[in-house]
Amino acid sequence: MSAIALAKQAYTALNREKPHSSITDWVEILTSTNYDDEAYDGIPELVDSINIQATGPTEASRAIRKKLKHGNAHQQYRALVILKALVENGGDKFQTSFADSQLVDALKMLAAEPTTDPKVKKKLSMVLLSWHAQFKDDSSMHYVANLYKTCGVNLPGQRAPKRSSATYGSDFAGYGPEYEAEERQRRLDRERREREMEEKRERERDEKRKREEEKLKAKQDKALEKAKRKQEEEARRRGVKRKPFNFEEEKPQVLTAIAGASQASINLVNAITLVNTETDSVQSNERVQECLGKAKIARKQIVRYIQLVENEDMIGTLIEANDRIIAAIEMYDTLSKPVVTEQDVQNVQEGLAAVKIKDSELGRLQEKQRAAVQRSLGRSGSNIAIRGNPDVGQSYVRDLQDLSFGPLGAEQGSLPPPIRPSAARRTSSEESDNYGHRGSLSDYSDYVPSDEETPNRASTSSRARGYAAASTNDEGYHKKPLAAQEPEDPFADPFAD
Repeated sequence: MSAIALAKQAYTALNREKPHSSITDWVEILTSTNYDDEAYDGIPELVDSINIQATGPTEASRAIRKKLKHGNAHQQYRALVILKALVENGGDKFQTSFADSQLVDALKMLAAEPTTDPKVKKKLSMVLLSWHAQFKDDSSMHYVANLYKTCGVNLPGQRAPKRSSATYGSDFAGYGPEYEAEERQRRLDRERREREMEEKRERERDEKRKREEEKLKAKQDKALEKAKRKQEEEARRRGVKRKPFNFEEEKPQVLTAIAGASQASINLVNAITLVNTETDSVQSNERVQECLGKAKIARKQIVRYIQLVENEDMIGTLIEANDRIIAAIEMYDTLSKPVVTEQDVQNVQEGLAAVKIKDSELGRLQEKQRAAVQRSLGRSGSNIAIRGNPDVGQSYVRDLQDLSFGPLGAEQGSLPPPIRPSAARRTSSEESDNYGHRGSLSDYSDYVPSDEETPNRASTSSRARGYAAASTNDEGYHKKPLAAQEPEDPFADPFAD
């Protein structure tokens, strides 16, 4: 066992291996950028790790020295904060053993180098002066209390002595040229790393700023585009907003559109019909194309009114007008084929005939006007004919001779002859005596009971001829002079005398 231990010690001495435990890891973690400059998080755990290990103070001092010599400004500042906290809380064991020659050299170099960050130098001065104030009366900590002098830090109120290049070079006197060259190379490497880190951070800041600017610009562009679309939508809504459809106000325009659609469909059909397909085609005929365009425009208005109009009478007329235009356009499409057969023409004709054409309101109005004109012309013509022909009145009776009036006409032969005035005018006394013997209205009525209708039907024609003869005699009677009409008519006007 002793031989093995000896071999390990020899191997360690030759390879100069340093102990590595959680202390080094804690120092590495606490000096990272995740911790602020004056943060004390994790230091109690580091103190516990140092106290439970025999080589804890030495390992902690070595880890802090590496950060002071080779770390960046943040790591150097954090190393000073950790060192001050360990001196104040690490106990006597750490206080009496941390300030070895290598750590003191690192502190002296940190204070003497002109490239050291001013913030780090200020923190170093504060730490050394706090140690002087804390341990100046402790003889065992005399070396630590006077470190401010070794590092060239002045007490408050003292002026700093001017240092020449010789004085600066004397800081490394006694260490030999190899040590000076090594320290100089380390300093140059550290400066180079710091410059690279600073350049890297600057590039990262530039890239971050550029990304933020691009993101902000994209956000602004998106907001502007959204606002622009909103304005366009509002403008479109304001522009497209129409007045509500009023059928009573739009009725004249609706009738005009119906008439225009009917005319356009008829014109298109006529134009297509007049095309000579042997020498011309409906596609190249200017008249057909003109009528086709007008028909399509008229159909747009009809379709619009079909969607808006709710009147039942008018909607049927609109649909019928639309059917007319569609039939005419289908006729054009059929005849537009390269080869038109007789069957195609027949199909078009059947389609047009199958369209149920209803009278539109405008057509009905026109028909009423025509009928009124015809009636007026008929009345005026009849009056002229009657005044010019005296036999027109007599022709009415001749026209009724051969007519049969049914059961009522069958009994005309049994009626008494027409009442005629007596030959001589009677006195008032005779008139009063005979008035009671006159017949009542029932005696002069032509009503016959139903049971007598059947036997009397056989004599309808003969009696009709007799009635015609009696009518002829009546005409002769009315032509007698007034002197022969002395008998008083019972139906005459009593106030005539």
